[in-house]
Amino acid sequence: MQIEHRIDAKLGNLIWLSDGRTEAAAALDFGIRIVHLSCAGKPNLFYSQPEDLSDGLKTEEGWRIYGGHRFWASPESSRSYYPDNAPVACELLADGVCLRQRTDPWTGFEKTLILRFAPDGRLSAEHILTNRNPQTVQAAAWGVCTLRGGGTARIPFPGGVAGEYTPGRVLSLWGQTSLADERLRFGPEEICARHLPLGTSLKLGVYTARGEISAENLGQRLTVSCEVHPIGQCADRGCNVELYLNHDVMELETLGMLAALSPGQSTRHTEHWTLEPLQAD
Repeated sequence: MQIEHRIDAKLGNLIWLSDGRTEAAAALDFGIRIVHLSCAGKPNLFYSQPEDLSDGLKTEEGWRIYGGHRFWASPESSRSYYPDNAPVACELLADGVCLRQRTDPWTGFEKTLILRFAPDGRLSAEHILTNRNPQTVQAAAWGVCTLRGGGTARIPFPGGVAGEYTPGRVLSLWGQTSLADERLRFGPEEICARHLPLGTSLKLGVYTARGEISAENLGQRLTVSCEVHPIGQCADRGCNVELYLNHDVMELETLGMLAALSPGQSTRHTEHWTLEPLQAD
């Protein structure tokens, strides 16, 4: 396990982590953002926002996407876009790093992300969402991996069982998303989405008993998995996995359990990232 400090001309101070099979980097000058993720020696799977911000992924209040993995609280609102441009606190661990963002004055949440390498080569990303408001707030921890465009995403969505009396699957659509979108393909056991540089965005959410979403691009496969909670405990009308596409990016998202957080109370949501090199054709 190697952990070292690096300075990137564009991103500033980074903590670089590698176990010889997988490489990751966390930003220190803004965030929380994990800005690099790849198999060793392979291209970065995560999106990196252009310096001129020409992708339009910014707000008038100063928030910008940066790219990489970010930590949000669900449900989403205009308050989600607080400008997280300040440095983060960083604690080095024997097997990873702990990042802590100052309390967000727009939402009143404090966010901590613990990224660790497991002996089997996976990474765990533990999201700890703490309510610093003076009142109880209902929220779920929400992990968002923003990937470079050009890949293909897959969400396990197996069929149900005959005779079910309650729904075991959920499909939610945002905005003007259409099931007829040429990027989408619905199979008997999965939903597949190709990233194409189109001018329209697409977002859908599902409840999948597998608690998993994956993407293939640049000769690598990233699988993001999480603990599965009952539909009734999930945000966004029962979703635990969500997918977003626009002209530039593809986002793989998972959500933790929706909880009523008293002042000072925390909720935790852990993603497991599995990276595999793909065989060349």
